[in-house]
Amino acid sequence: MRKALLAAALVLSLAPAVVKASAPGAVTISVISSRADLVSGGSAVVAISQPARISLNGTDVTRAFAVRPNRRFEGLITGLHNGVNELTAILPDGRGARLAITNHPNGGPLFAGPQLQPWKCEAGARDAQCNKPATYTYLYKSTDPTKSDLQPYDPAKPPTDVATTTTDQGVKVPFIARQETGYQDRDQYTILTLFRPWRITAAPSGRIRRSKTVT
Repeated sequence: MRKALLAAALVLSLAPAVVKASAPGAVTISVISSRADLVSGGSAVVAISQPARISLNGTDVTRAFAVRPNRRFEGLITGLHNGVNELTAILPDGRGARLAITNHPNGGPLFAGPQLQPWKCEAGARDAQCNKPATYTYLYKSTDPTKSDLQPYDPAKPPTDVATTTTDQGVKVPFIARQETGYQDRDQYTILTLFRPWRITAAPSGRIRRSKTVT
């Protein structure tokens, strides 16, 4: 199967297309993980301009949101059904906003029309749409000039030759990347994101963190 490298992210904040909906002078809702009409896989990262009561299709999901280090009120919403979902944000005084979020199957299609058939999925696919759980590995840039490629990084046994890099925000960080390999729209993607080793967990999701991609 052909493989598509969707993004190589080596910075700390994501800036995809943003779709907003708001009531003047009230609150603004922004989907920051993708366009609001092109969400897939049942989840999306959303930013609200100020703390509010958040509901998804009539169900309170406020607990999924919190004020993040960037001072934005953000959260990961899950359980989106295929088709149009309604997200609302209501302030204590009753003012608020709503946003229509259109979710598509993870296996596609989103907008390209009927999918080509027949189509052979890679080994380990769980269904005919080639869906397969994402996997995560870690890489780092070495200070050794003889090691030009990114090297495997073991969080349990950190190497001593990790180089540093400076983000577009002027923050100096270890040059360690988390590599995510997954499947969407019947194809494979690979994303590399700068990652701080002390934030590594047994089952990292990483989706709540905003990251700007550089291709």
